[in-house]
This record gives sequence, structure tokens and C-alpha cells, in this order.
Amino acid sequence: MKKLLIIFFILILSSFAQAKDPPKKYLDENYVFKHSKFIKWPEKTGSWGKIETHGRIAPNPWNLRYETKIVRDGKYSLRFEMRDGDCHRRDCDRSNKAGRSEVIFEGNYPSSAKGHIGNVWYAWSMYIPEGTNHIRPAYTILGQFKMPSDYTKQLNRVNSSGFDEDCPEIPIVFKLEREGVTIEKDGVLQCEGYGRELIIPTKALHKKWHDFLMNVNWTDKEDGFIDLWINDKLVYQSKGKTFGKLLKRKKDGKKMGPSFRFGIYNGKRKIPVKTQVAYYDSFRSGKKCKKTALFHDCNNLPK
Repeated sequence: MKKLLIIFFILILSSFAQAKDPPKKYLDENYVFKHSKFIKWPEKTGSWGKIETHGRIAPNPWNLRYETKIVRDGKYSLRFEMRDGDCHRRDCDRSNKAGRSEVIFEGNYPSSAKGHIGNVWYAWSMYIPEGTNHIRPAYTILGQFKMPSDYTKQLNRVNSSGFDEDCPEIPIVFKLEREGVTIEKDGVLQCEGYGRELIIPTKALHKKWHDFLMNVNWTDKEDGFIDLWINDKLVYQSKGKTFGKLLKRKKDGKKMGPSFRFGIYNGKRKIPVKTQVAYYDSFRSGKKCKKTALFHDCNNLPK
């Protein structure tokens, strides 16, 4: 009995240790998160590691905030908001009128990789409030697993200006469309087109948390796969290579795999668009389901 009590108290103490509060400035509604900086997320994320702001995150206090009222677990979630015309740095000069409130899990898993390689599990939760909808003919990306820029450059997919925006390799994209949230998977080139499938219909989207659990084998071989569960359903499966070609970074020889970017990323805003808001929480990544899943039963996953 004493041993059980000791174990219980150790677990309680470890949970408090994981839930450290972020810097107070992050909770100020007027605070502006800087670009290309790590933010102090107070919960463990497994092999995802630290969260970093995108180099072109829009520089307004509403674009990224810590939220304390709408949370999935713990004390905080991340709140993203994009208003018409929000942009920063070279996004503002792009012809497709791009702008983003986006952060990145770079990840280094295994340690010999930049990004993720091999069999990996992911978990995260997303909440879309009432009033946030598609903005067609503009687009909205809610999350993307994207290959590094060095990968794109090695394959000569940069345009004459030196940017890698024309043909990046983005193996998995989540978008907000008229019919709901979709997943698009190609594994080769964004500019060659994607196969799109609906994973959350609009009628079931708003004012509730959606818990994602995904298992991917990141490889350029045909034994690759993607399995995606949302809430209590298996919503997507794919087999075959999950990125185009296994390459190494020139500066350190690390194998290159995709990293996860999430938030709100808009493009093709040729006409004024309505404001969009999204919340994210409960991030975890790991080698095994049981060390990753927060709201799914790994022994009884829907088939």
C-alpha cells in the first residue's frame, strides 16, 4: 500500500512539473509574438520538441495568443486569428496576397534527422468557433507537414527570385473548405496537385474540440502509410511513399523529413475576406501510440 501511495504522489508531482506557467507577458492581450522565436509551451510534446513562430508570422497582438478559457486540457491553448490583409515581411509582397499566423514543430526525430523520419505517432486537438468558415476563392491552411527548404533547393524547385514558394514539397495539408476540413496528400509536389478527402464536415465542425491521432511512416519507399483518427472515427488511410526522395542536409548531413506547421495560413486573398479564428491544444508526438494518444484508446482504435 505504501508503495502505491508513493507512486501516486510521484505521478501527481510530475504532472505539476509539466504544467509550468508561461511568461506573464504571453498572457497580455497586447503582446506581439516575435517571428522565428521559440515560445515557452508549458506542456511536454514528446518528439515534437519546441514550438517556434514562423519567420513571417503576422505581427499583431491578435494573430497569436495564449488562451485560458477555451482549452482542451491543462490551463492553456494557442489561439490564432487572421484578419483581412494581415501579413508580414515577404508574404506581403507575394502575388497571391498571402498571410499567416503559423507556428512550427521542427522536430529532430530520430536524432540523425531534421524533421521526422520513419514510423511516428501524432496527437493534437483543434477547435473552430462559430463564424469561422471558408473564404473562397482565397484558401485557408490549418496545418501542413512540409519538407525543409534545403530539400526544396537541392531538387531545384526554387523560382528565379530564390524563394521556395512555387513548388515546395508538402506531403500532408489540412484545409478549411466550403464542405469542411479536408486532408490533401500527394507526397511529391504541391504544384502537381493533390487528392482531397473530407475529414470533418461543416455541420459537425464548430464549437467543439476535435481530437486528432495520426500514425505515419515517413519514407520514400512504397511501405509508407498514413492512418488518421479524429474523435471516435478512422477518417483517412493512405498507402505508399509519404515523401518524394530521402535526402540529407548539406550543412550537417542529417536526413530530411517533414515538420508540422499549424495555425491559420491564407493565400489568394484577391478580395476582402472575413476574420478566421482557430484554437489548438494537447500536442504530443512519439514512437508509440500509448505514449502519444491523449484522448484515444490505443487498444481499441476504430477500424
